Amino acid sequence: QLLRELLKNPGWFAEFLQKFIADPAFLTDQPTSVFDNEIRLHRSPDRSFTILAYLWDDRNLCLVHDHNAWGIIGALLHPLREVKYRQLDDGQAEGVADLEQVSDLVFQAGEVGIVLPLNKGIHQTGAASDRPAISLGVYGRSIRQGSIHFFDPAEKKVSRAQPRTLFRKVLALRALASLGEMLGQTLLTPPLLESLPDDLVREFREYSAR
Repeated sequence: QLLRELLKNPGWFAEFLQKFIADPAFLTDQPTSVFDNEIRLHRSPDRSFTILAYLWDDRNLCLVHDHNAWGIIGALLHPLREVKYRQLDDGQAEGVADLEQVSDLVFQAGEVGIVLPLNKGIHQTGAASDRPAISLGVYGRSIRQGSIHFFDPAEKKVSRAQPRTLFRKVLALRALASLGEMLGQTLLTPPLLESLPDDLVREFREYSAR
């Protein structure tokens, strides 16, 4: 219910996007992640839970992966797609995972779902339409040390995820523009764009024109 309250009005998220785009200190404080579309919004003082935001390109699904903890996910802006999988093998063979798809769901803005830990929570998520999407996730304390795993269902392979070079500002710019359209406001202001490096603005405009 608390997550649903956060999802009701996405306007509050504009501040986080603006910080992420234009505040170097905010970006520096972001932890390294295996997902280059992830933004950490809050971590409880006792580290019992973390709130993360994800910026999704249109109709783009992330790699199939598992989770180290319980989670609750929800759509903040535009529909979110979630494809769930079940592991058929016992997981004892190194680098091997035989997965079966069990569901393919679409969450409308404001709707939530649950994510189970370990191999009970294997799934992939992403934008369900041709609009950039934003989702929120609340995740509990890790019950398994180390990284999550990425799966390749077609090849029946699994590997430990490694952090990638982060480049999330283009996604943040697109999400801020889309959020402004929904709110009837101009959140991507000329002063904000003028404060950014030329190569970032050029990449954003070229990407958005595709």
